[in-house]
Amino acid sequence: MRQIAPALFLLALAASLPPEIGRYTAERRLRRGTEEFRAALSSGGGADSGLLLLDRAALAGAEISKDLPHDPRPLILAGSSHLLARRTREALDHYRRAFETGERAEIDLNLGRAYGMAGDRKKASGAVLRALWISPTLAASLPKEAANEFAKRIRGLEADLRAGRLQAPPPPPD
Repeated sequence: MRQIAPALFLLALAASLPPEIGRYTAERRLRRGTEEFRAALSSGGGADSGLLLLDRAALAGAEISKDLPHDPRPLILAGSSHLLARRTREALDHYRRAFETGERAEIDLNLGRAYGMAGDRKKASGAVLRALWISPTLAASLPKEAANEFAKRIRGLEADLRAGRLQAPPPPPD
């Protein structure tokens, strides 16, 4: 009986490793994709080099999302890579899919950026407002004038909330 317990433990341990090994592999691939994205941001090798790195990061993010199905980070990486390459439709698709994994203010903010780049100012403004309502610290990533304007709008919403006039938070962009 004493020899069976260690064998059962090792068998159970071996059976539990494959899913975790896949996640660790996906995490490493996500890190490499993020590094390529950062390299594209600071690329001194010209536009072609930067676009190649953005394409690789976007592809990595899209592929990794299959291995990390409930994690928005790969989809945010893919969306941000497309956005910087000025492919707004693809960026919006990835950000919307990331939003389906759960609410995160960064997703709302990036949706706002993508809608703005696509020329939909109303959706862009709504998404950014929601992002800043959820996480006011994200205002630091906006130009000062825009951050001040959104701060005024949020102060108005907070006053409405205190007065009982606000029935729901700013809605997510559709």
